[in-house]
Amino acid sequence: MELSQLRYFKALAENGNLTQTANKLYLSPPALSASISNLEKELGIQLFDRVGRRMFLNRNGTLFLKRINNALSTLDYAKAEVSDIGTKKESTVHIATTSPNVFQNAFLSFWKENPNYKISHESLRINQIDCKDLLYKYDFLIASPMDFICPPNISSRVLYDSDYAVLVVHPKHPLANLRQIDLCEVKNQPFVALSPQYSSRHFFDVVCRAAGFIPQVVMECDYSMRFNMVMAGAGNTIATAHTKLLGYLGETVAIKIDPPFTKRTQCIFWDKTRHHNQASQAFLTYITKYFQDIIFE
Repeated sequence: MELSQLRYFKALAENGNLTQTANKLYLSPPALSASISNLEKELGIQLFDRVGRRMFLNRNGTLFLKRINNALSTLDYAKAEVSDIGTKKESTVHIATTSPNVFQNAFLSFWKENPNYKISHESLRINQIDCKDLLYKYDFLIASPMDFICPPNISSRVLYDSDYAVLVVHPKHPLANLRQIDLCEVKNQPFVALSPQYSSRHFFDVVCRAAGFIPQVVMECDYSMRFNMVMAGAGNTIATAHTKLLGYLGETVAIKIDPPFTKRTQCIFWDKTRHHNQASQAFLTYITKYFQDIIFE
């Protein structure tokens, strides 16, 4: 069994299309097929169910993928750790977030103070979070603890827990002059919301559920459109005081929601067993201090 066979298997398992995977690996489809067949012969089991050009992991393949993911990640960590020891070379910190808009200023600040380090960032929806494998890929995940169940082998640290929900309305809304509002006062009004599986959409749903109603969502969109749609008169939305502090609300008006007062906590998560290079160690220290004195009022 060769290391290349395992990497080919992993790539095909994640893609499912023999031709596409072969192209990405700079192999011919017959060569990739032969490598997988040889691996199956050596193991004495089939790893895929074949349907035309598509190959679907069967139960054996799913179990094998889980095991080799761990093995390949361990090898990659070992390689990274050895190459990182005693060097001052430029290095990269790999980060995933579920609410990227509220962390971009922090990332920029870190980069300005540490220009020799790179940040590699990916935005995830909460249905993409699988901590069994996720933190083999990233140094850190920054997310709300309400978005997933964190397993015991994952370390975490609260970045801030004093953020809270605000109702965002058009500046000419009849209630725009209020400083605080019972969310039930607008339960029959239309709402603009993020698309399902966004972390902030989950928070939106939690706030409405705490208020005791199901919102009338007339439009689902992404971060860039949400407040524009409020200004266009499509409806209200729910955001956080942190979003207001960052200046993302434009000309819309934010009103503190209470009741129900709903806190928004953000944490940083990492795998205890993963090697963390100089860049990732510096990032963890920096991001923790960055949010220590933040005030959302």
